[in-house]
Amino acid sequence: MALDETWVLSCAFFSVLGLLGYSMIAAGAVRYKSVQSAIITILLGGILTILAFYITGYAFAFGQDSNKFIGKSLFAAASFESTPNRNDYDNFVFHTIAAIFVTSIFAFGTLERSRFFSFSFGVVILQGLLYPIVVHWTFGKGWLSTFGFQDFGGSSVIHVFGGVTALVASLLLHERRDQNGKIHPGIFPHHAPFFVGIGTILLVVVQIIFLSGLNRGSATYVKGLVPVNTLLAASFGGLSSYVSYYLKKEKTSLITIARGALAGVVAVSASVDDIQLWAAALIGTLAGISYLVVQLIVKRSHVDDPGQAVGAHLVPGILGTLLYGILSRSHGLFYGNNLKQFGIQIVGVLSIAGWALLILAVLVPLKGFGIFKIKPEQESLGIDQSYAGGEAYVFSDQTVETKSLLNSQKKSIFH
Repeated sequence: MALDETWVLSCAFFSVLGLLGYSMIAAGAVRYKSVQSAIITILLGGILTILAFYITGYAFAFGQDSNKFIGKSLFAAASFESTPNRNDYDNFVFHTIAAIFVTSIFAFGTLERSRFFSFSFGVVILQGLLYPIVVHWTFGKGWLSTFGFQDFGGSSVIHVFGGVTALVASLLLHERRDQNGKIHPGIFPHHAPFFVGIGTILLVVVQIIFLSGLNRGSATYVKGLVPVNTLLAASFGGLSSYVSYYLKKEKTSLITIARGALAGVVAVSASVDDIQLWAAALIGTLAGISYLVVQLIVKRSHVDDPGQAVGAHLVPGILGTLLYGILSRSHGLFYGNNLKQFGIQIVGVLSIAGWALLILAVLVPLKGFGIFKIKPEQESLGIDQSYAGGEAYVFSDQTVETKSLLNSQKKSIFH
């Protein structure tokens, strides 16, 4: 069946709003003194992703394949094709947006602590080389696709990969410091939960559109199945996390219900085109509960993950990818098949997560040279004051920082 270019491009254009969703989550997740820098991080990451994916990323992902590992043509859009069955221009737009999602998840692990130069360098390597190779393995008909691995909407390709890189960055950067320059013993609360909530709602809507755009004219596609399954997973994810939180705390939480809904969407993405409606509801329920459990573990382990990349992306992505081997109508154990597909899904998750760990080869040297993390005094003052020329907004009763801190602003990208 011919590619429906109008449908693909329409979904891609609306999916760009995901950048706004990630920006709002980042802005709400940090302290008020880092709001500008949080949004800059997301936008800068998006810009660099487009450039890196244009120059080398798309070529490594979808270029001519001879080894099932990496593409070797189409660099800088050279020899792009536009035929009834293949349109590299449409494909570039759609998968560049997916790459931006990955970069934004990675950015969550760096908020309030990373220098823009080091973050930028990491993004260029991430999107110019590392992530495109995973795309080639899967969407580019590489070895994982040939092996039988299934991930329709990127539960592992996007969310597990991005979540692992964010976790690595968080661990290397350690916990944020308080205004006195001391490592905070716990996780700082979100300064604006309504930003996180609204941004997450926007992301859920974007994910529905994005997953629908992956149809691309497939003859086996049942019209409406993907958005219906996505809506059900989001609803049950939000409800299960909300109820679980209330039973534990006897309180309600905007962040919990919103992020639980997103966890449901992330989890169902792998199998959204090949499961029944009840299965989507089950996946969403399990994802919402897993989000809440993981956040409790993360908080107690002192992993400083401001954007909740681990709870809302990494773990739900793993859960959803594995459940494909159980609940898929065509390959799942529940429908009379054996555990072969479940084993294949495990191999796929481990391969993608393991490849994502190669970001260590970029971040560890940056940390070793002392140019990955901002200075302690800059962190205490606030990254907006140190790098962005001032805070996004100032409260009327805000205390003035000491002169020594005000004089400690960055002199160059390395200090």
